[in-house]
Amino acid sequence: MACCFSRAALHAVLLACTLAAGCANASIGLQKDGTYTLDSSEQTLDCGRLSNNIWGRLQVLKSLPDKAKVEREAAAPTAVQAVGRWFGGSTKGLASLEEYDREHAHVRSLHRTFIGKGCPPLDIESELAATDAAIAEYR
Repeated sequence: MACCFSRAALHAVLLACTLAAGCANASIGLQKDGTYTLDSSEQTLDCGRLSNNIWGRLQVLKSLPDKAKVEREAAAPTAVQAVGRWFGGSTKGLASLEEYDREHAHVRSLHRTFIGKGCPPLDIESELAATDAAIAEYR
């Protein structure tokens, strides 16, 4: 009986470890505290690819204020977003603002990795300041 209990306990532990490993992957991306956790492929990029990824995402960020303007002027596509806009103002529930926050955090996380690898510094602050100013009127 002790042998079977040991196996059952072992199976339970293995199942718990498997489930925990699956949950660990859920932490990739935008976090509740506003930070962004990179996936393993992004963490292993070299300086050139990190730089290209950062600059590409900065271009996405630059396009989002115009997207927010169009989105705010259009009717809310879902009832939840309509209620959010009704109670929270016209900027609540704008998908482009959520995308902006996610991409902004992603750029910062990529840049931290870039600097951590000893890559030559990029001036992302001026780029982010300009896009932050442009998106501010839609918040």
